Amino acid sequence: MSAIEVLGLSKNYNRTAAVSDLNMTVPANTCFGFLGPNGAGKTTTMKMLVGLTIPTRGSATVLGYDIIKSMNEIRERIGYLPEFAPKPNERALNFLVMLARVNSPYSRATLKSQAKDALEQVELWEIRNKKVSKFSMGMFRKWLIAQALMGNPELLFLDEPTANLDPMARLDILNLITKLKKERTVFLNSHVLPEVERVVDHVGIINKGSLVIESTLKQLRSRMKKSKASYLIVSSNNEGIMKSLEERKVVDNVQLGDEGVRVLTPSREKLWVALTEIYAETGITVTEFKEIGKDLEDIFLSIMEEEKS
Repeated sequence: MSAIEVLGLSKNYNRTAAVSDLNMTVPANTCFGFLGPNGAGKTTTMKMLVGLTIPTRGSATVLGYDIIKSMNEIRERIGYLPEFAPKPNERALNFLVMLARVNSPYSRATLKSQAKDALEQVELWEIRNKKVSKFSMGMFRKWLIAQALMGNPELLFLDEPTANLDPMARLDILNLITKLKKERTVFLNSHVLPEVERVVDHVGIINKGSLVIESTLKQLRSRMKKSKASYLIVSSNNEGIMKSLEERKVVDNVQLGDEGVRVLTPSREKLWVALTEIYAETGITVTEFKEIGKDLEDIFLSIMEEEKS
């Protein structure tokens, strides 16, 4: 069964295509990562699916309901976390109930019970009477997720859930998503690939408004094993060796990190020859050279390189 079906979905702003003929299937009871660089069309797609903007053409269903004809039915069954939202100068519990009463047929007592459950799930019940405007960014993000959980939705839409958070707050949100996905479908947008890899099991990669690939994470890794490999290089001058490799163009991607220089290449032999030449020319010695497992970022970068060529 599919939670979301998208067929030829497009959105134009004036003459600019933000999303172009998008086709995608999101399986039910999965955590689906909708990935791509900033400006790729992720947020525009999500806004069409939750009814915040109207498609230029194409169609889609969410939980079996058409996004044009049956948005009220969809909204009763989903929760939505926006990427950006202002902090209200209201108490956490009271404002959750106030927001829910706008469109909910339930009594205040029922909504208060739902709000209690939502705040407990995100571990904010103990500070339910604190004003949201006084929350840290991490606490505010959790409160927004609690807002999305009101009514126990079948499907959660999360737009850049870890955006602008410190490392500990990001870890808290990722742990929370891991818990939440056990009971519902989660559709999340992100460009922070190493984080997404911790929680998703299906991915769709979008670039310039078009879907590049849709797959399970396991299938995607299997595909990458047959092509390019990632290597970690530790040397006497990591920055120098990174610049030298970029100049030689023997790798598809090179990044400098805390552990050393990480590269993605289809040829171990050519890489090793290049390192030997760099040593001869600059005296930079390699102290560690090893193949490492491919993560989602490697896969994403490789696919983006394929798109360019």
